[in-house]
Amino acid sequence: MKEKKVLELSPESALLKKLRDRAISQQETQKRKFWIEKLAAMPESTRDYLEIKDAPEPSHLFRKVAERLLKEGA
Repeated sequence: MKEKKVLELSPESALLKKLRDRAISQQETQKRKFWIEKLAAMPESTRDYLEIKDAPEPSHLFRKVAERLLKEGA
């Protein structure tokens, strides 16, 4: 008896899964469209790639953080 219910619900669950997948894909498409419109509305200077400034080496950075923690306390 339970097997029949599972088999009867199976096509319905497949349709629900397809609907869910389609809704997710439409949401992603809308998000992409929104961000493309937002990007297109930005001025050129904002859209340009910003170069990363020189960052201190990780060991030097960790040393500075450790010194500050010792000085100020954790």
